Amino acid sequence: MRIPYRAALVTAAAALGLIATSVAPAHAAATGYARCPSGRFCVFDGQDGQGAMAAYTTPQADLGTWRTRAASVDNRTGSPFFCMYSRTNYRFTDPVHDIRALAVGTGTGENLSRYQDQNSHLAHNLGSVRWAHTARQCLGATDYLPWNSPDTAAAGAPAAFGDLDGDGRPDLLNRTYGGRLYFLRGDGTGTLIGAGWNSMTALTRHGDLNGDGTEDLLARDTGGELWMYPGNGKGWFGARKLIGGGWNTMTAIQAVGDLDGNGTGDLVARDTTGKLWMYPGDGNGRFGPRLLIGTAWNVMRAFAGIGDLGGDGRNDLVVSDSSGKLWLYPGNGKGWFGTRTMIGSGGWGPLTTLRGVGDITGDGRPDLLAAQTQPFGEIHFYAARAGGTLAYSSTNGELDAGDGLF
Repeated sequence: MRIPYRAALVTAAAALGLIATSVAPAHAAATGYARCPSGRFCVFDGQDGQGAMAAYTTPQADLGTWRTRAASVDNRTGSPFFCMYSRTNYRFTDPVHDIRALAVGTGTGENLSRYQDQNSHLAHNLGSVRWAHTARQCLGATDYLPWNSPDTAAAGAPAAFGDLDGDGRPDLLNRTYGGRLYFLRGDGTGTLIGAGWNSMTALTRHGDLNGDGTEDLLARDTGGELWMYPGNGKGWFGARKLIGGGWNTMTAIQAVGDLDGNGTGDLVARDTTGKLWMYPGDGNGRFGPRLLIGTAWNVMRAFAGIGDLGGDGRNDLVVSDSSGKLWLYPGNGKGWFGTRTMIGSGGWGPLTTLRGVGDITGDGRPDLLAAQTQPFGEIHFYAARAGGTLAYSSTNGELDAGDGLF
């Protein structure tokens, strides 16, 4: 089976000519892939978009006579992914005899001869085609990210944070391209929490905010209102409660656990001027008057409330900067941070998603997930080490278009 994840972009240039009886230049008729109309998926019986053409506006479960004629294709549907199958009805049942190809890009011409292995091929053997906004949709897979946790710890008592269902293991939330929010328990399955979550411009969680012992979720909507969704200890949430408005002035919002030593979960947020603020939790799902704890934070990119990485009993903050370095800001137990330490010297720039999800390995130290927020962006697992450092451990997942991890 060959599944290429990057399709080559082939551009057909229109030739210019002159009409003998005219004094003005005119464009020649479109040739090659350029003949494919906008909004269509086209198949051609010649290489490079040459020969006869058929254009489709909907996925085709059976290409009929074109199954044995198709030599090249062009996706102009506007959908970023298209899947091609050597069998009809979008089937892929036998990798020894079948070909299933996922290609990327709209306005992308492809010669089908590139999709082949020692057992099968797509050229003159194209049974069905479909396209979609995400690779999972295209391949007929689950709507949610099938995340398998790299955890090595046995289930136990509910964790201090990161554990939404109380089994002692870290969990994830996945928001899809379509705005559906799923609970991921780490075994490859997902439970739908609800739809319409694309109306939220920020989501963050880190432990219990309202004193009931279960992890809660904070979300800011497009109107700038901040909401608290109380966890129910099963992986999803109860009726939301409004915390306040005016949060659109914040360019980063991160739950961090208890920073000021009073036992309640707190929040840090960066405003448009680069100031960093700490909002002390009151233990009832709300926050008290904010405290300014830093300036010039606009050079920072991704934030993670990682927990006690330094091993001193205080919650810390991990942040990447614009140069790709990763920094540990140690909590001082008073509501702000001590002198930062560089724990990653470079290469963190593309990892625009950082998530502190608790102790994955079971060694008592909080670990980190990091991912590129783009199609096929790999999810990397970094295990905590003594002395407040992190070490790459494994890659255990791949983001799709529009995926968000929380």
